[in-house]
Amino acid sequence: MLACALAAVAGCRSAPPPADLPRPDEVIALLERGGSSNVAATSDDARDPALRPHAYALPPVETAHAVVDAIDSLPRWEVMAGRSGVIWATRRTRFLRFVDDVYLLLLPSHDSTVIYARSASRAGRYDFGQNRRNLAELWAALDRSAERRTP
Repeated sequence: MLACALAAVAGCRSAPPPADLPRPDEVIALLERGGSSNVAATSDDARDPALRPHAYALPPVETAHAVVDAIDSLPRWEVMAGRSGVIWATRRTRFLRFVDDVYLLLLPSHDSTVIYARSASRAGRYDFGQNRRNLAELWAALDRSAERRTP
């Protein structure tokens, strides 16, 4: 069911070829590599709240819609594609227009959905904390979006 919702979400955007969207196992492998000087990735044991996975008391399909609504509300963010529990978004910097790729992995968990995230710069060795700020900005927007959808 989540795959159908994500495919529908991807269908209403100018998305790249589906081969560009990583599979869930590929996103898990990226998350397991952790963060670096130009990558921020969530992990269960992170001390920083921006780097912890977030859980929402919504089914996966509703969570996917909340993610899309959240991203649509943010300036310079765009949903590129989504399917099979993975959403790919980009965020452009204001001045130099650098692009960061953000991958979200939505996993059902009992009566909620847990989201893991990874934000990585396409260029440069250092992001000066921008990818961590990307995740913090996304979580804040997603908290607002999910709250509107929670019964």
